Amino acid sequence: MWEDFGKVLRNVAYAGVGVAALAVEKAGEVGKVLVEKGEIAVEQGRQFNDELQQKLQDAAQKRQEERFNETVSSLSAQEREELRRRLAELDELEREAEACAQGEVPEEPQEPPADNITQIHTDDQPKE
Repeated sequence: MWEDFGKVLRNVAYAGVGVAALAVEKAGEVGKVLVEKGEIAVEQGRQFNDELQQKLQDAAQKRQEERFNETVSSLSAQEREELRRRLAELDELEREAEACAQGEVPEEPQEPPADNITQIHTDDQPKE
């Protein structure tokens, strides 16, 4: 009877060790699965963050363009013409800067006459 009791205790001890070993093995497998799921969640979080930032940048750009269009629409004809002239000047300065960056020397613009009037001399003018 004591021998049977000893065998039962030994079997219970072996069963306990087996359960512990199985638990460690399963915990390792579950841990690997959780790590993989965690890595997937982190990657999905990064993608979501990137998409959200892009949407916010697009929305900000759209609002900026709308404000610009409203401002330009509210300008008078004279103000719009002055804006066009100034933008043309800035475009020319940008072209000159690009040419200088490439090592080219831009040509000096020739100044028109101050009064911008061309005089024509003819022989038919009355003599005094």
